[in-house]
Amino acid sequence: MLQSIRDKASGWLAYVIIGLIAIPFALWGLGEYFGGAGPLVAAEVNGQEIPVRLVHQETRAQREQLARMFGGEIPADVFDERALRNAALESLIQRELLRNAADDAGFRASGRGVISEIRGIPAFLEGGQFSPERYRTVLEAQRLSPGDFERDVAQSIVLAQIQQAIEAGGDLPVAKSTEFARLRNQVRVASWRLFSVAEFDRPDVVDDAAVEAYYRENPERFTTPEQLQVAYLRLDPREIEAGIAVTEEDVREHYEVNAQRYAEPELRRVRQILIEHSTMGAEATIRELRERIDAGDDFAELAEAYSEDRLSADRGGSLGQIARGDLDQILETVIFSLPENLISQPVRSPRGWHLLEVMEIEPSRAQPLAAVRDEVERDLRDRRAERRQIQVLDDLLGQSFENPDSLVPASRATGLETRTTDWFSRESGDGVAEYRAVREAAFSTAVRRDGRNSEAVDLPDGSTVVLRVHEVREPRVLPLEDVAGQIREILQQDAAAQAARDRGEAILAALHDGQTLDELVADDPDAWQRSVSVNRATGPDRDVEMSRGLRDHLFQMRAPQEGEFEASGARLAGGDFAVVVLESVRMLEPEEAAEDVHRVAEDLQLVYSSEEMRAYLAWLESEAKIVRHPGNLE
Repeated sequence: MLQSIRDKASGWLAYVIIGLIAIPFALWGLGEYFGGAGPLVAAEVNGQEIPVRLVHQETRAQREQLARMFGGEIPADVFDERALRNAALESLIQRELLRNAADDAGFRASGRGVISEIRGIPAFLEGGQFSPERYRTVLEAQRLSPGDFERDVAQSIVLAQIQQAIEAGGDLPVAKSTEFARLRNQVRVASWRLFSVAEFDRPDVVDDAAVEAYYRENPERFTTPEQLQVAYLRLDPREIEAGIAVTEEDVREHYEVNAQRYAEPELRRVRQILIEHSTMGAEATIRELRERIDAGDDFAELAEAYSEDRLSADRGGSLGQIARGDLDQILETVIFSLPENLISQPVRSPRGWHLLEVMEIEPSRAQPLAAVRDEVERDLRDRRAERRQIQVLDDLLGQSFENPDSLVPASRATGLETRTTDWFSRESGDGVAEYRAVREAAFSTAVRRDGRNSEAVDLPDGSTVVLRVHEVREPRVLPLEDVAGQIREILQQDAAAQAARDRGEAILAALHDGQTLDELVADDPDAWQRSVSVNRATGPDRDVEMSRGLRDHLFQMRAPQEGEFEASGARLAGGDFAVVVLESVRMLEPEEAAEDVHRVAEDLQLVYSSEEMRAYLAWLESEAKIVRHPGNLE
């Protein structure tokens, strides 16, 4: 539930939701939360302080976003915790710079815009509609006032406004987009020969002395990593939901209090005439049609003749019965405020200009409890489970921070069982330790060195974990007899790769000494791919294998002079070696291109817009007084 709140938020508003709907204990610390000493400062921007707690908050938000981008787990070689913290700090600095610039430029968020933004946040919806009760419940549970939250939403809207304004200034020159498209569609004619490591298997080239020498020279390769076992408490929303009990009396009471929610919705039979924005003079056309209806022309006949919504035009413009939420919000507002049999004035929507008429109104009707009992019980369980989860999570984080040397008080307060993992390293583990966020928390300075409880770790399944180190297994060098076979395979692989490279470089030397490509190919024609046209975008023009690494190498080579060639060697994945001979380069004209110039221009425009924003931020930073305190983040 709390995880779903974060998952459904996006854009600038995601930072507000992820940042603000976070548990204060986890990010602020109890001293500050209860009015203790002032907060540590991570940076100062033109005299405005950025507290360390906000950096931790932003780090957590960015970690969750990255995890969703990578399918739930951030790859170990992408970001470590320190890199994430530094990125979060720079993001907050840039946001403060943008905020100042927006204030100076006079950007503002209207009250109506703020309300509209909040009413669209999934965290505050019930049954697809904004729920004031849910809005208050979520904010109260996180100790946030509506005023503070609405100010932050307004600020996020202003940031989006200035971002859009700056990015819109990054206009892409047409000549550059055309040239870029031609480069993207460049064709290179090349011949190549691949020397595979498998062709040079050398099982007899490694003796015991070489194995022992490699073992002595590379002890770090055969040292087991430090391993931990951690004790942890896991708050699983599914277990909480399974433990929620409701009685028949509870269900009936919930139904009576919320009877309107379970009523059949009001339905309105509607017809329309639509003139799309792409039509020349769309507004003038729709106003002329409105005048003709006032003069007595039939709505249905005009819809059939002029409406550009072909699905409804053939039915005289009929859209059938419409309930709230079925159409664009602009149209819905008009439709559900129109009296029956009254035709609207022209209405503009993102699609075009509309004339609307409500032909029949079917009022909302209450449904008996028996017809909606399952839905009522499900809603009641969900609401109670959500409140229980917030309460347990609050207790879990509060107790684990108040008692940083033990999980026992948090276990007693929450009823959660203390469990222990198997051994795991920083790079891999099982159970909850399969998640990188858990391993990062376990090996963090606060947990591993200082012996404290971790901050809350949110897992992709929606559960939350707090952990502490249970036992440590120090690194050790494995005995030679345990790794001799592995070393022998490494040395044999290296020898085979070197043999492949030697063969390839011998051919390159022959080419440079004046031997022709035709002569070399004639020695072993089946081993060569000869004069293949390779498109940067689509690959070879014939059915031949070409790895991504080989293609990248080909397009990094210098173009040959007229009547000459360029030759080079490429070390490929797994130790394979390729000899590549680039014979010619041709730039396709737009009409020949595999990729449409306009689509390439759109892609490049995104890059230009991003660079415009990057340059603007760099300028703001150069003009600002910024002091960073990296030591406070450790």
